[in-house]
Amino acid sequence: MKKWLKRLVITLLGGGLLLILVFAIFYNRFVVEAPQREYPQPTSLKEKQHQDLEYLALFVDKDRSFDTQEKRTLFFKHIDSIKLQLPLENHKFVMSVAKIMAQAENTHTNVAPSELSKHVNTIPIRFYWFDSDLHVVLAQSPYQELLGVKITKINGRTPLDLLQLLEPWYGGNHNRLRFFSPLYFMSPEILDAVGHGYAKNAIALVYEDYLGTERHMIMEAVAENRNSVGYWPPHWLNRNLMKSKKNWYHLNSSISQPMPFQNTNSNVWHKMVENVLYVQLNENVHSETVNINEYLNEVLNEVKNKSLESTIMDLRFNPGGDYNIARSFIKKINKRLDGNPFYIITGNGTFSAGIMTAAIAKDVAKENIIVVGEPIGDYLQFWADGGSEMVLPNSKIRLRIWTAYHDWQNGCSDWSKCFWITIFDGVAVEHLDPDKRVPLQFSDYMLGEDSALNTILKMQD
Repeated sequence: MKKWLKRLVITLLGGGLLLILVFAIFYNRFVVEAPQREYPQPTSLKEKQHQDLEYLALFVDKDRSFDTQEKRTLFFKHIDSIKLQLPLENHKFVMSVAKIMAQAENTHTNVAPSELSKHVNTIPIRFYWFDSDLHVVLAQSPYQELLGVKITKINGRTPLDLLQLLEPWYGGNHNRLRFFSPLYFMSPEILDAVGHGYAKNAIALVYEDYLGTERHMIMEAVAENRNSVGYWPPHWLNRNLMKSKKNWYHLNSSISQPMPFQNTNSNVWHKMVENVLYVQLNENVHSETVNINEYLNEVLNEVKNKSLESTIMDLRFNPGGDYNIARSFIKKINKRLDGNPFYIITGNGTFSAGIMTAAIAKDVAKENIIVVGEPIGDYLQFWADGGSEMVLPNSKIRLRIWTAYHDWQNGCSDWSKCFWITIFDGVAVEHLDPDKRVPLQFSDYMLGEDSALNTILKMQD
C-alpha cells in the first residue's frame, strides 16, 4: 500500500474512533436509563405506596434538575414525611408525588398535569383561560347551557386565587401552571388532595350567565369518557377536533372558527393572509404524515415570487421537540423579508424547544422581531433533555429524567452541566417578553377572531 494511502486510512480510522468515543461520552453523559429494581409482590396499599416511594427516592441519583443540596434535602424530607402517613387515598398519594417533584423548581421536572389527570376523577365540563377570566368551553350532556359562562368561584375561591394555591404542587414557572390549571380545576380529587375540595366526587361552582346573573351549582364527577377530549387544553378550542367527540358539546360550534385554532392537532401549517405569511408551528416534531423541514421548504417556494410584507410565526401552543427543526426556515424567511417585520406569537403554552425556537428567531431577526401575545411558559434557564421515563412500580405514575442545562438568556458554556450541543449552536437573548401583550379575549373568540393575529394585522396598516 502506498504511504499516502496508508496515512489516509489511518487518519480516517483514527477520526472514526474519535467520533465513536465522543458519541459514547455524550451518550453516557446525557442519555440516562431509569434505575432497575425488583420488589416483592405487595400485599397491601401501604406496601404498594411504600415501594413507589422507595423507587422514587432513586430519582435524584439520575436526574440533574435537583441541582442543589437544599432541593435534594427537601426531596427526601417530603418522601420521609409521606411514608409516615401511609396508606393514602389514591388521589392524595398522586398529588404527594407531584409535590415531591415540585421541589426541583424546574418546570420540566413536574409530574405532567396530563399524567396526573389520568389518575383522578373529573367533572363533565372543561375550562379555558381568556385573559384573566375562566370560561367553560366544552360540556357533556346535559350541561350544554353552561357553555361560555364565566366561572367566578371554584369551591369558594376565585380561579386566580386557586391558581396561586396550587403552586406548591407545581414547581418552576407560574405561567406554565396557568396553562395546565384547567386540568387541575376539573378534578374534585385534585382539589381535595391540595386542601381546597368541596367533596371528593363533586365541585361547587359559581358562575355568571350571559345576563350577568350569578348562579350556583354542585357538579359531580363522571366515571366515563375521561379520556375522550384529551389533556391538551388548546385542543378544546379546536371545533373541528372536538365535534367528533361523542356526547361532548363545543362552545364555538355555530360560528366561524378563529384561524389559529383550526389546526391545533397539526404539527405545522400555514396560510397567506393578503401579503402576510402566517406559519403555526405547534410542535417541533415530525409526524407520520408531515416532515416539518420539507413542509417549510415548500412554504419558502410558495412565497418565493410573492410580495411579503411580514411573517408571523405562531408558537403559542408549541411544547417543544427538536429546537433546530425550524432554524433554517427562520434564517431563510428573515432574509426573504429583507428588513420587514418578523412577528412571533407566544403564550404560556410556548415551552422547551418552542421557547428555543422563539429565541433563535429573535437572535436571527434582531431589531426586526416583534413578540406579540402572552409571556412564555418557562424561564430562559432550565433543565431538559435526558433519558427514559421512570415509572413508579405500583401507581404507574410516569416521571421524566432530565440531564442537560439550558441557558438561552446568557448562553451556556459550562461543560459540566450545559447541553453540549447548545454550547456551539445556542443563542443568547435578553428576554422573550412580549413587545405587545395581547391575551386571547373571550369576546374575540366568540366572534371567530383571534386577538393576537388581529393586533398584528392592524399593525401592518
